[in-house]
Amino acid sequence: MNKIFLALVTTICLTITIAAPVYAQTGITVTKSTTLPKFPLDLTFQVSARSNAPITDVRLQYKVKQLGFVDVTAEAFPTFTPSASVSAEWKWDMRRSGGLPPGTIIEYWWVIKDSAGETLKTPPGQVTFEDTRFKWQKLTQGLITVFWYEGGDTFAREIMTAAQDAASRLQQDTGAFLKEPVRLYIYASSQDLLGSMIFPQEWTGGVAFTRYGAISIGISSLNLTWGKRAIAHELTHLVTNQMTLNPYNELPVWLEEGIAMVNEGPLQSAFNQVLAQAISNNKLISLQTLASPFSSFAEQSYLSYAESYSVVDYLIRTYGKDKMFALLETFRQGSTYDGALNKVYGFDTQTLNSRWKQSVGVVSRTSRKLRLPLTLVGASFTLPFFTVTAFVLRRRVRRV
Repeated sequence: MNKIFLALVTTICLTITIAAPVYAQTGITVTKSTTLPKFPLDLTFQVSARSNAPITDVRLQYKVKQLGFVDVTAEAFPTFTPSASVSAEWKWDMRRSGGLPPGTIIEYWWVIKDSAGETLKTPPGQVTFEDTRFKWQKLTQGLITVFWYEGGDTFAREIMTAAQDAASRLQQDTGAFLKEPVRLYIYASSQDLLGSMIFPQEWTGGVAFTRYGAISIGISSLNLTWGKRAIAHELTHLVTNQMTLNPYNELPVWLEEGIAMVNEGPLQSAFNQVLAQAISNNKLISLQTLASPFSSFAEQSYLSYAESYSVVDYLIRTYGKDKMFALLETFRQGSTYDGALNKVYGFDTQTLNSRWKQSVGVVSRTSRKLRLPLTLVGASFTLPFFTVTAFVLRRRVRRV
């Protein structure tokens, strides 16, 4: 059984100075190497060096720890005045790239040359880009770590239980499982969450950074029920990204969102109502359309999520979890949408669309006789539509 570790993460100050040893290779010596994080806006790298001959070239090389296909090294050219003793600085402006999630690890080193032809490459250093506004505590169980700063141990354990249960349900239903560690940053309010982002929207409820294995989300004891469903939804995206990441293709959106919706639990009544109305009026959106990003119009977006849930639920109930796992594995190999469906199920997107519509009671456009599934009968739309829309928009701002 995995042990649960509980520790207090404290931050001394916003400025982190690395007391670097003196790096000397031939005539060049590094006397200081410093990083100055200012989350979430920027990260400054500073270096001081001296040599017997004038230093003519200083470069910063760095790598960001994230899921990817190749080992990418970036290079920056700080400004300095050539001399036998120099100080150089480069500021990474996060506003140009959209920002990084808290806890991102950056590995870096300096390459320095002088006019005598000597070159020094320093050993790699690391800096963790943390949100230092709060005194974070952390709780780790298996591959999941929860970071929080308000709410107590009981609150954190409820969050951890929700995340572990979501991971277990997902593996039980689809075979998908976590391969890499994930981090959940639980902000105590939406305002605190917004302060961790570069370009926040006021209705933001959370952000999933799939490439970085991180989720930032605003949850308090007052919205814990919503928070648990949101954690299940976003954690599912991190898992499916780990399972299917490839350089050739991504999952169709209906499949990615449908798996996440199913893992939240039973479809909520408001979604059921929208789906039932679309079935009754024969105005379902085709799966071919739902393979692309969902509409920005609230009603269409809401229906898109509901349909995605229904289609994935149909596939799992009808063909089982082994087929769903095989589908994810096929997508990991870079298969096309129809290619993956044909290989695993023996039919393409259009055929799946027809079979699913028949399963929910749509017989034809010319017939008004419908057979609604039992899960839709009696569904009530109790919330004003603007409230429901806000709920949908709060699910996610972006995925990186």
